Amino acid sequence: MAENKKIHNALKQVHTETSCTSVSGFSVSGLATYFQLPELDFCIDMGECPLSATSINHVFLTHAHGDHGRCLMRHHSLRKMMGVERESIYYMPKNICDGAREWIRAEAMFEGVPESKFRYPEIVPVEAGELKFLEYRKDLALKPFEVKHSIPAMGATLYHYKKKLKDEYLGKTPDEIIKLRESGVDITREVYDPLVSFMGDCMGESLLENSHVFQSKVLITECTFIAPEDYAMSHKKGHTHLSQITEALKELDDQVKCEKIILSHFSMKYPDKYIRDMVEKEIPEKFREKVVVFI
Repeated sequence: MAENKKIHNALKQVHTETSCTSVSGFSVSGLATYFQLPELDFCIDMGECPLSATSINHVFLTHAHGDHGRCLMRHHSLRKMMGVERESIYYMPKNICDGAREWIRAEAMFEGVPESKFRYPEIVPVEAGELKFLEYRKDLALKPFEVKHSIPAMGATLYHYKKKLKDEYLGKTPDEIIKLRESGVDITREVYDPLVSFMGDCMGESLLENSHVFQSKVLITECTFIAPEDYAMSHKKGHTHLSQITEALKELDDQVKCEKIILSHFSMKYPDKYIRDMVEKEIPEKFREKVVVFI
């Protein structure tokens, strides 16, 4: 494997299209990670904050490492600077909320913000298994889940929420439907369609422990280590090895419903060609067209 001499630029975004949203951002292990899903008004992590992120109202912070969260307040302040009137909403694991508030306050004081003018941004604590509807998109719901990493961390799934007519009323006329509603009959059922699942930083076993993520249209998962000799390192550092993604795909097989699987967060030591070649070699042929290498 040749030495990687590429100079990474976290503001030079990668872009891919999916059936439910475009995905733009950057993700290199240790440098910065952020994913923008503009059609869903949602950002995953904020290790860097390009101007394109300032119009997005919802941000989910997967864990407290700086390469995933250090620009959270940059996002908040840039929106104010650019005249965005809506408050941005920051979702994050409940167990890091107090630390986040301390950090946010300390940063503001360091920058010389007067005590009388300091205001916390809107922080929404989340817990595993709890369904949260997005503040400005009530048709979207967020459901976090725990993953294994070197520190407490979470992934989550974004669901599209809608109400559909129950099967037994599908043949009814509009007038009959109106009469049923007026008589108090509950004629609809709730439907949650999994759009995007994202793993954040995690060990490879978290994929099978949260196998529901393979039901989403799009899965964004880390793939920090890919070289065969780095397998032990992936476990030591709390990250995923390419071979574990391959194993999960083989084990789940026809249960994998994803239209796209975005692999990200590669170690900066790997050259781009080596990454693409190894993914092409290791991913089972059945899933190869679904896989996007986010570099």
